[in-house]
Amino acid sequence: MFAFTVGLLLIICAGFVAVLHRTLFPEPEQRIAAIAGCLLAIVFGCGMTIWSTAIYVEDNQGGVVVRKFGPDLDANRIIATNGEKGPQAKVLPPGWHFFYWPFLYDLEQVDNVDIPKGQLGVITARDGQGLPDGEVFAPAWNDDNMLDAQHFLTEANGFRGPQLAILSPGQYRYNPRLFQIDLRSVLEVAVGEVAVIKANAGPIYEPAEGETIEVNGTPIVPVGYRGIWREAYTPNAYYLHPDAYVVTKVMTINRVYEYAADQAIAVRTKDGFEFPVDIRVSVKISAQHAPYVVAKLAEPDAKEGNFTVLEQRVILPLVRAIFRNTAEGRNALEFVNQRSDIEMLATQKLREGLEEYKIETDGVYVADIRIGDSEQGRRLLTTQTDREVAQQEQETFREKERAQMARSDAVRAEEEANQQVEQAQARSRVIIAQEDAKALVAKAEGEASAYKKKMEALGGVDNFIHLEITKMAMEKWGGTVPRVFTVGGSGGDLDPTAALIGSMLDRMSKEDDIEENNKP
Repeated sequence: MFAFTVGLLLIICAGFVAVLHRTLFPEPEQRIAAIAGCLLAIVFGCGMTIWSTAIYVEDNQGGVVVRKFGPDLDANRIIATNGEKGPQAKVLPPGWHFFYWPFLYDLEQVDNVDIPKGQLGVITARDGQGLPDGEVFAPAWNDDNMLDAQHFLTEANGFRGPQLAILSPGQYRYNPRLFQIDLRSVLEVAVGEVAVIKANAGPIYEPAEGETIEVNGTPIVPVGYRGIWREAYTPNAYYLHPDAYVVTKVMTINRVYEYAADQAIAVRTKDGFEFPVDIRVSVKISAQHAPYVVAKLAEPDAKEGNFTVLEQRVILPLVRAIFRNTAEGRNALEFVNQRSDIEMLATQKLREGLEEYKIETDGVYVADIRIGDSEQGRRLLTTQTDREVAQQEQETFREKERAQMARSDAVRAEEEANQQVEQAQARSRVIIAQEDAKALVAKAEGEASAYKKKMEALGGVDNFIHLEITKMAMEKWGGTVPRVFTVGGSGGDLDPTAALIGSMLDRMSKEDDIEENNKP
C-alpha cells in the first residue's frame, strides 16, 4: 500500500508540474528540465503503482484473494465466483500475479494440505448446492477438478456438506474458505480379523423378488449399496470414508471362553446336589458370516460389563441353560461319571443354539466338576470312593481266584501230559519187548534149525554133543587137549563125554587149590 501511495503521489505531482511548467519555469532550459523530470517521475510512479499490485505466491502455498468492493453475495453463498465482494473461489498458483490493487483486494497465502502415508483427507464443503433429500453425504466425485473451488461451484454444481470423496496421500492446493480437510487414519484390517462395513451413503439396493436382505431390520446388501455389505474386508489397508462407512471389526480366530472360579456355571442335579462346573467353550465367526453376526449383535467383541457382547447375549445364556437342563435329568454321581457324554451333548446343543447367529463351535469342554466344594458333596464322593475301592478289592480277589484256577488247570494239564508220555513210553516198551521176543524166537528157531542140520551131518545127537564138549574144553584151556579124555563107561565102552567132564572137574579142583595156597 505504501508503494502504491508513493507511486500515485509521484504521478499526480509530475502531472501537475507538467501542466504548469510554462508558468513555473519561464526559461526554455528550465521547462525542458522540468518536463524531463516529470516524465521520469511519472514513469517511476507508474512502476511503483504497478509493483504495489503484484502478488507472489510461494511454491508450497496457494493464494486466496478477498475482494473488498463489488456486488454482494447471495444470502446462502460465502464464496464469490463472479467478482462479488468477499473471498474469491479461484486460488492463485505459485508465482507472480499483478494488478491486484491493494485498495481492492487482500491476499491470504495458505499452505497446501499434505496428507502423509497411512492417512486420508476427509472433505467438507462450506458452500454449494444443498444436499438432496435423505442424503447426509454429497455424492462421490467423478471429476479430477473438483478440488478447484471455481469449478466445484460453477460447472460441477457441487453440494455443500460432507463429501463422500476422500483424498489419498499427497499434497493438494485448495481453497480453505470453501473446503475443510481433516486428516484421518486409513482402515487397517489386521490378520485374524475382518472389517464389516455399514454404508450410510450410496444407492438403495432393490432386492429381487423373494430375496430376503434384512436381519433385525438392517439390510445386508452387495458392496457399494447402502446398508451392511455382504462381503467383509479381509486383512489389508483401505481408503474408506470413516464417517460415511461405519466399520465393525470382527475376530475370525477361535474365541475360547473359560468360566471357572467365581464365573463357573452353577448346576443342580436331580437328587438335590448343587455345585459349580468349570467349563471352556471354543467358538468361531467366519469371514463369510461376519456381516450376519454384526447385523444380529452390532459389535460382538465390544465390552458389555465384564463380558463381550457375544458372551453376554449368546454364549453364557446358552451354556447356562444347557448345563442346568442336563443336570436336572441326572443325579450327582451320574453327572460326575458321565462327563464325556455331557460334553458331547453340550456341544451338540450349543451348535444348535448358535445356528441362529451363524456362529461355529469346536466344542464344550468340562474342565472340572467341583462337587467336592461342599461338605455334602465330599461325603458323596467319599461314599463313591469307598464303593469303588470295595469293587476293586472284589475284582482283585476274583482275579486271584481266576489265576489260581488257571495255575491248577496248568498243573493238571502238565500231569496229564506226563501220564500220556509215560503211557506212550510203556506202549513203546511193550512193542519193543514184543519185537525182542519175536527176534529171540526167530533166533532160537534159526539156531535149532542149524543144530538140527549139524546133528544130521554128524550122524546123530551123540556125535554132535561130543563135538560141542570138545570145543568148549579147547576154548576153556586155550586149545590144550585135556589129559583125561577117555574113561570107561558102563559096559566097558569109551564114553568121551564122561571123560571130558571128569577132566574139567579135575582141572577146576587144581585151580581152586592154587588160589587157596596163594591166599596170605
